[in-house]
Amino acid sequence: MVDQRSLDELLPTVADYTLGLDFEEFIQGERPMVLRGLLATDDDEHTAVAERYLDRAVRSQSSRGQLAYGSIDVVPEWDEHRVFRPVPDAGAFGYLVLDVYENGGPEYFLDAARRQFDYFHEGAPRSEAGGLSHHLDGIELWIDAVYMMCPFMARYGQIADRPEALEEAVDQIIVHHDHLVDPKSDLYRHIWRETPDSYPDGSLWLRGNGWMANGILDTLDYVPDDHPERDRLEEMVRDHLHSMADYQDRSGFWHHLVDDDTMYLETSGTLQYGYAFAEAVDRGIVDEAYLEHAERAIGAAKTVVTDDGAVQRNAAMPGGPEAPQAVNLYGQGWFLITGTRLQDSPVDA
Repeated sequence: MVDQRSLDELLPTVADYTLGLDFEEFIQGERPMVLRGLLATDDDEHTAVAERYLDRAVRSQSSRGQLAYGSIDVVPEWDEHRVFRPVPDAGAFGYLVLDVYENGGPEYFLDAARRQFDYFHEGAPRSEAGGLSHHLDGIELWIDAVYMMCPFMARYGQIADRPEALEEAVDQIIVHHDHLVDPKSDLYRHIWRETPDSYPDGSLWLRGNGWMANGILDTLDYVPDDHPERDRLEEMVRDHLHSMADYQDRSGFWHHLVDDDTMYLETSGTLQYGYAFAEAVDRGIVDEAYLEHAERAIGAAKTVVTDDGAVQRNAAMPGGPEAPQAVNLYGQGWFLITGTRLQDSPVDA
């Protein structure tokens, strides 16, 4: 058996490859993940690159309050007919803007976060149940939104002492869960549309499920132990991860559509679950035995990193059942996020 490369060896290689990419060539929604990955490495050069992009996001914030990129039309290169105008994506920039602010960043970063939250809370389109629409045109709830906006709103609420921001974050998790969960499997569908009441994409898409799991976990950082919904949020994660464990392929990957073993094995979502299982074990949400799933996930992801640091076999943005495989910022970013999370753990021993 060939020895696997360690994370100590792989992470600098993946970071170097990532820095050589032109982020402008990628769809806007991918950028927060790679910026979060660069910040996670705690490397001065990587931090400086991420902070430059975040400063641009703040300085080009839209009049509505949307941080840059989140308010720009998205056109997937593999399907030019799928144009959409996302609402929640800018929250993922907001979360990182707050990260920089809390580490000594300028006061105007906090003001930008305030404007972003105020737009979500007061100006963004909503469903009748109060769910923030993923689109400006037509009310739809997408599973991505929980990760993109909820941790940001909860974190902003704590920093700015605005409890309504935390409550908005919790409410959005619950309304998205209630509309998108498949009660038989505790997995999540991709898209629900209000009119007509339907699922334009009811697939159990891997990366979408990863957005939900990690969105709840990151939000829980800011939910007090005595919050009336905390136990329910933990139960959502626990039930979901128990189910996801059963779908992990013997290779360590999960399939691009979780319940369809004819679909390709996908890396970025697998990395998301490497992170999610490790986090849930550390928080006591699932038993320590579930750390095995994180170990198998990062082990699988290591096998598809090229010698020069490209992370292969990721679903192209914006995902969904028809997405082809690609090297993209999701794969690069999630390798850095999960790799740094597991680097000093027994998982990489």
